[in-house]
Amino acid sequence: MKIAFNAIRVSNKAGSGFDTFIINFINEFAKYVYSKPELNIEFDVYTLYPKHFIDVKKENIKRVWKFKVDHSRLKSSNILFKDKYNSEDKEIKFFQTINSKLLHIKLRLKTFFGDYFRMFWTQFIFPFYSCRYDYVISLTEYEAMLLCLTKQIIILHSIVPFLFPQFKDNKYKLYTYLFLPKILNSAYRIVSVSETIKKEINELFKISKDKVFVIYEGVDTKKFYHLDNNEKTILKKFYGIEGDFILAIGHSHPIKNLSGVIKAYEILKQKYKIKLIVVGYFNTKIVFPKDVIYLGHIPNENLYILYTTAKCFVFPTLHEGFGLPPLEAMACGCPVVVSNRGSLPEVCGDAAVYVDPYNPQDIANGILKVLTDENLRQQLIKKGFEQVKKFTWRRSVELFVDLVLKNAT
Repeated sequence: MKIAFNAIRVSNKAGSGFDTFIINFINEFAKYVYSKPELNIEFDVYTLYPKHFIDVKKENIKRVWKFKVDHSRLKSSNILFKDKYNSEDKEIKFFQTINSKLLHIKLRLKTFFGDYFRMFWTQFIFPFYSCRYDYVISLTEYEAMLLCLTKQIIILHSIVPFLFPQFKDNKYKLYTYLFLPKILNSAYRIVSVSETIKKEINELFKISKDKVFVIYEGVDTKKFYHLDNNEKTILKKFYGIEGDFILAIGHSHPIKNLSGVIKAYEILKQKYKIKLIVVGYFNTKIVFPKDVIYLGHIPNENLYILYTTAKCFVFPTLHEGFGLPPLEAMACGCPVVVSNRGSLPEVCGDAAVYVDPYNPQDIANGILKVLTDENLRQQLIKKGFEQVKKFTWRRSVELFVDLVLKNAT
């Protein structure tokens, strides 16, 4: 059996949920298949950034030509000016501002063209490579091919655009609403990351239940683990974090409900003095209230520091196809407050406090329970460690091979 993974979605910084899934899943798949030659599985990984797939042999990596943008002529002059000129010089400041804006524009263009390059490559170039394989694995719904020349297995993470039509996906609007339903119906197999997603696609697209396999994501407990109190103190000082804080992770999409988190925090701080740290990439300008610390994008390998030093992790999203961050927090010994919608109750079990994501008061009350009830905190931490054991990347890969690949032959 020869299969191909389309991993073109993975970015250079690898900070998204898609990135986390693809990198962990493929690396674990490689270790599993290499250790079991009797499976007789050959595979190739098509990617822009081979550096992320450290467990994949070089001969199994197919490097995709990437869209390049040269920043060398548009680097901000701030550092050079600081070294040679008085920073109060108005002319220098003017050129600093212009260079900074030009760099921002070029970065936005790179993102724009990069997104559409990945879509173009997937739909018009990759199908010709796919002829060499028995199966092609589209690792997200955005890497699924409309004209696939071999058997296509799609891993489906979310159908939010169909559940929340008010949040239009303008970037992939044509693909999402016109082509994706057809692609899903014509796919050879579909892997859903939760029972919730399986039920939703069955109801929306009338896809046979026998065609859909549920395989959960996993948690890398080598990256996400609990620190002792001395280590916590040292790392908080290193990152300049003072005092207790609540942690929230997300991005600009309304589905992540950052506005609900902020409103809940405004209510909470009237009763309990604590800071809120927000992590993630937001491409819209957000004005954060006092006592909210925005750290921007944090590399995955450093997230455990925030998880393990936070008093509470809050994740009241409007919907999740799976919801990996709460499990990562649990692995780090951090109690979680999550939404009672989507797949989160399915994934978090009895190891979380559930709240109504549309009710800031309810979110605030949930957080306050965790902060003020030490017995509840310890119960959640203990249950969290047990809950995480149910979700491993090795288990995901084993089920993928047993339920999908073996079943397909």
